[in-house]
Amino acid sequence: MAVDADHFRMNTAMHAAFQRELQRLSRAVAAVDRSDPVATSGLQRRFRFFAGTLHTHHVGEDEYLWPVALERATPEEKAVLRSMAAEHDALAAALDRARAGVAALSPDSDIPALRAHLDDLAKVLSGHCAHEERDAVPVVAKYASPEDFTKLMKHARSAEDADLVLPWVCDGAPAEVADATWGMLPGFVRMMVKPMTTRKYNKFTAECGI
Repeated sequence: MAVDADHFRMNTAMHAAFQRELQRLSRAVAAVDRSDPVATSGLQRRFRFFAGTLHTHHVGEDEYLWPVALERATPEEKAVLRSMAAEHDALAAALDRARAGVAALSPDSDIPALRAHLDDLAKVLSGHCAHEERDAVPVVAKYASPEDFTKLMKHARSAEDADLVLPWVCDGAPAEVADATWGMLPGFVRMMVKPMTTRKYNKFTAECGI
């Protein structure tokens, strides 16, 4: 059975959401009152959500998608899939540099240096997302099964703050992307989940100040 195209649309929407979030975080780092512990802790909380969601997304791919495709891929396809894992490692290193700066945010922080770390992370992430969507997704589409994606989604739903992810993906997305994202849910589920998780996400955003 072929994998539903919704899985790949969601992947692309997640990639766009990660890149929008880095833009938000970079602007927030430049604007935050670093003498205000409430403001800095809110920014740090928002960054932790971003970092945790990105980590969960990549662990899911590393555990549930690349290995399955590697078993049947051609040598050329295997090279693409192995490059995905290597790029995840490079992203983790860039994320750690930015994470350290955000965690230590204070009136003495070197803001230009921190924003440079965020910009570097954004460049690594942008390149990886484009490479994955262009070259790795067609390989996964050939070899992964709906059952593999069920395991991936179960992993994603087990993450901390997983219930914030759908409204976050839709925050700032084009209307057609937001409609397609919510449209992945069955109608009766969407009627309950969309308002509940949107309220929770709006509360989270207000508490973080971002």
